[in-house]
Amino acid sequence: MLIAQKPKDSLNEFLVLYKTLYNIDIEKAKNIIINLISYYRGNKNKYKKPLYVQNLEDKWYNALQDNQIDYSIYNGTYYFIGLWTCWIVYSRQYIKAILNKNLIWSKLKNIKSVIDLGCGIGYTTAALTELFKHAEVYGTNLKDTKQYSFCKLMSKKYKFKIISDINKINKDIDLIFASEYFEHIQFPDKHLQDIIQRFSPKFFYMANSFNTRSVGHFLNHKNMSKKFKEILIINGYKQFKTKLWNDKPNFWGKE
Repeated sequence: MLIAQKPKDSLNEFLVLYKTLYNIDIEKAKNIIINLISYYRGNKNKYKKPLYVQNLEDKWYNALQDNQIDYSIYNGTYYFIGLWTCWIVYSRQYIKAILNKNLIWSKLKNIKSVIDLGCGIGYTTAALTELFKHAEVYGTNLKDTKQYSFCKLMSKKYKFKIISDINKINKDIDLIFASEYFEHIQFPDKHLQDIIQRFSPKFFYMANSFNTRSVGHFLNHKNMSKKFKEILIINGYKQFKTKLWNDKPNFWGKE
């Protein structure tokens, strides 16, 4: 399973596969990724954010200051670096927690459908497909981007469906998985409500970091965690106590 692979081994495999689509400098990408992982896992005062990532972040926030949204950042040549790092540092751990926490696994083990919102490079979606062997798994991503093309390659290998518009899914969904996704949405509370109305999900497994500064994150999400809780409760969801650190991801469902 992907979640069982050693990050060093899976990184080499990923970069070789990505290079079949795009002419990247593997050593350059590897060095930036290693530094970015050290930054996220280590002391922020000791480690600096890699210059490429910092420049991309500055481009995003400079546009926001001018009341513009620069979605071109999602198609940068090395934008995948941040996506890979999020998989290793965050999403991979969140999926491991599904297996490691009996309460979570007991409720999800028999689900039949999953949507992985904002699926990055498709590794999270592939891991969900491996975990929920009898479920139909969808990954969503921006269509005209390099990572979407890579996700198409991953979807053929791991047998999930990659889509650019969730409105193309016309069925109820058992599980909505969202790892560091809603921060990238300008109005996430409205988006959450739309998802509930459209798919009537049985469960939400979400890791949100509202108002944290990162490439593609909006910073106008004041009290958004509280708003999310209110929306979920109003719609009949209950938050399960998972004993995960800081309740992240938080796990909601309907009994």
